Amino acid sequence: MTVGAGQVPATDVRVVVTGLGMVSAAGTGASTAWSLVQEGRTGLRPVRLFDAEPYGGALAGEAVHLERIEGTDRSLQLLALAADELLEDAGWDASSPDPRLGVVLGTSQGAIEDARGIHRDFLRPPYPDSSDELEGIFERYRPGYGTEYLARRLGAEGPRATVGMVCVSSSVSIIHGVDLLRRGAATRVVAGGFESFSQFVFTGFHCIGALAADALRPFDDARDGTVLGEGAVLLAIETLDHARERGANIYAEVVGGGISADAFHMTAPDPEGRGLERAVRQALQDASMGPADIDYICAHGTGTVFNDGMECKAFGRIFAELAEDGRMPPISGLKSVFGHTLGAAGALDALISVLALRDGVLPPTVAHETPIEDWDFVRGQGRQTDARLEVALSTNSAFGGNNSALVLRTLPEGASA
Repeated sequence: MTVGAGQVPATDVRVVVTGLGMVSAAGTGASTAWSLVQEGRTGLRPVRLFDAEPYGGALAGEAVHLERIEGTDRSLQLLALAADELLEDAGWDASSPDPRLGVVLGTSQGAIEDARGIHRDFLRPPYPDSSDELEGIFERYRPGYGTEYLARRLGAEGPRATVGMVCVSSSVSIIHGVDLLRRGAATRVVAGGFESFSQFVFTGFHCIGALAADALRPFDDARDGTVLGEGAVLLAIETLDHARERGANIYAEVVGGGISADAFHMTAPDPEGRGLERAVRQALQDASMGPADIDYICAHGTGTVFNDGMECKAFGRIFAELAEDGRMPPISGLKSVFGHTLGAAGALDALISVLALRDGVLPPTVAHETPIEDWDFVRGQGRQTDARLEVALSTNSAFGGNNSALVLRTLPEGASA
């Protein structure tokens, strides 16, 4: 049996979001990104990091404000900036090691551009002539390097993990972080994801015909592909008791998470969206909620024909009764603003959903003119809601048939610190 949005879920340990950190095509800072979203503007521009003319030219969600620093991987630059904001926003002290602080990050390709350079340099003379040099090379090449880098930077001696599930990586990281807190393995966790813009990955998406010609149009009849982006998105999550004890500012509560797989195809999703439907239903069950409790859907919305189509089929079944009565929750897709940030996408959607709950503003989808369903797709600028915005559902899907869903909500009146 489901409970209302204002009631406490069944789990004994409650997990809340107390800090945000973000770097993206919108610039540095979660507030900067949120302003761009509310204004209905896009951060997508022509590719600048390499010559895209051989690909027919394309857009990208690059963090163009980043400076090139020789010898420093771009993904670590993104992580460092996001971590600085996170610490300040959460009021966390990183001056001494903390064995109860965990770090869980998701990424699709990690430091892929750095890895390309390592391969290039390692396979031609002069070869490394010392064990220290070899150790430095292989340390940077490991998939978990970004997580280890951030853990050292924060003095996090608690559990750490790197999730590599392509475009659901960072949402699964949040779910894993919540699990760590619920079972007492940590009292604080930095959860999120990172991805740097890569010519290697860009070429792959171009080869399978997945890139948009001129704009990313989620859930639009004219959609023809996605636009790749980059970013680092981090959420400070901790137990509600710990947050209250230290008088923390609480953005929202993470009340449910779900993970599933299609087992259908390596790149194409199940056309019926059955895997995504299972993930959403798991998340709702975890939150002790039902479809009628959802006030807003932050959809994956890649702008590709297959992904958007299967998402709508999954939503159509989950929210069938509401759709029949014209009460379908409002839907938007943020990739039209930031591009598809791959391993950081789930955390980005969660972060913007948290800010939407805080301010009672529905984020719009940019470049959306002709909806593929007769539902309430938010368009234009951010929409201030008349009623209290309490519960958000964030969904993600990925290559390999991976799916995830998160349910976030505002705390009931009087429950926050």
